Amino acid sequence: MSYFAMLKGLISDTVAVPVRVDSSTHSLQTISYSHHEVHGGSSYHASFHNLTANTDDHRTAIGLVTSATTKWMHMTVSASAAAAAELFILEAPTINNDAGTQKAVYNRNRNSANTSLVTDVSASPTAGTVETYVEAELATLVGGTEIEQFNLVAGTGAKTIGGDARGTEEWILDQGVLYLFIVQNVGASANLHEIHLNWYEHTDKS
Repeated sequence: MSYFAMLKGLISDTVAVPVRVDSSTHSLQTISYSHHEVHGGSSYHASFHNLTANTDDHRTAIGLVTSATTKWMHMTVSASAAAAAELFILEAPTINNDAGTQKAVYNRNRNSANTSLVTDVSASPTAGTVETYVEAELATLVGGTEIEQFNLVAGTGAKTIGGDARGTEEWILDQGVLYLFIVQNVGASANLHEIHLNWYEHTDKS
């Protein structure tokens, strides 16, 4: 390909994709895409904290079912524990419906009326909610694919799971699938578990 043909292609590509302006501030979109999704009202947050008994292997969890539409969840997960613990992410496990407690999902743009497409894990699921669990509510949990396991160092604050930048932290969750995010005690200590889920919902352009 000649230099001029290549240049023409670059110009055509540039013209085909217009410059984007952030709808909130009317500035050129030079912020990260995930930050832009906060402004656009498509970024969401759910969290849960729980004080366990002083029992080895006691667990705290958040469960959710992703949307079966083409709007995918781009998620980062962080967790912490006051004493030694580990985090697991389970994909498509089985758990008794209505075992946990519903909790609202919050839009990170508090001026937006958008609601997350995720649902809780119940017989009559509600959009924009997740399910939280303590040890007694996880008795029927079986199976699932363990897609992440991570040791949490006690008392060091929240640890983002997956890497040191969003590009390596992010999980793009499968469509219409149940996910459980679990913190589990390592040793017999009363333990404060915290789980934080942050995600945006986006239709893939490919």
